Amino acid sequence: MKKITLLAGLLFTAIGFSQSSAEGSATVNAEIVEPISITSSGTLDFGEIAQDASAGDVTLTATNSVSYTNSNMEVAGTTTTVPTFSVSVPSGLTYAVSIPDVTLTSGTNNMTLTDFTTSLPTSTGASASSFTVGGTLKVGATQATGSYTGDVKVTVSYE
Repeated sequence: MKKITLLAGLLFTAIGFSQSSAEGSATVNAEIVEPISITSSGTLDFGEIAQDASAGDVTLTATNSVSYTNSNMEVAGTTTTVPTFSVSVPSGLTYAVSIPDVTLTSGTNNMTLTDFTTSLPTSTGASASSFTVGGTLKVGATQATGSYTGDVKVTVSYE
C-alpha cells in the first residue's frame, strides 16, 4: 500500500510542476529586389487593309506573320511590324504578362484589337529579357477608311 501511495504522490507532484506554456523560434529572412521594369521599341503595325463588304479578322503573330479570315482584305506587299518589349528582372525571378484589349480609333470610327500573343512560351513563368507582341484586329464590314491608332499596354508583374 505504501508503494501505491508513493506512486500516487509522485504522479500528483509531476502534474503540479508541468509546464503551462512553451516557446519556439524561427529565423526571419527578407530580400529586397529591384523593381520590375519594361520598355518597348517598335510598333504593332498591321499595314494596309482593304475595305470589304464583309467583316474579317487580321491576325499579326508575335513573329510578324499576317493572316486574314477574309482574303478580300489582304493588300499584297503591305509591310507589317511587331514591337519588342524588354523586361528588367533579377536572375532567377519570373514574371507574368497581361495585355488588355485595345480600341483603335480614326475620328469617330473604331476597331478592336484582341487575342494578344507574345513570343514567350507562356504568359506566366517568363524569365526572358525581351519578347515581341502580336494580336488580332477585328475589322468590320465596310469599315470606314482612315488611319486607326491606339496604344497597347503591356503589364509585367513578379510571380
